Amino acid sequence: MNILAEKRKKIDDLDARITILLAERLRIAASLKELKKKARDPRREAEVLEHAAGLIKDTNLRPAVLAVYREIIKQSRLIQLRP
Repeated sequence: MNILAEKRKKIDDLDARITILLAERLRIAASLKELKKKARDPRREAEVLEHAAGLIKDTNLRPAVLAVYREIIKQSRLIQLRP
């Protein structure tokens, strides 16, 4: 297997893990619907982003990771707004 194929395999493996974890996160977010008065909680959203930013040691990657987290938060809100 060449280096490109090996790296793509690692990405595929990570994608599988990320997908499973993301689905679980969204399921939990959906379950919060009954516990929250509103789908949007700016203070909590800021905490989540701050926590994620703190986990990223490579500051060059931080903007991309935070962009992904902003989308995760957005999708979590949309799930909570569904009937």
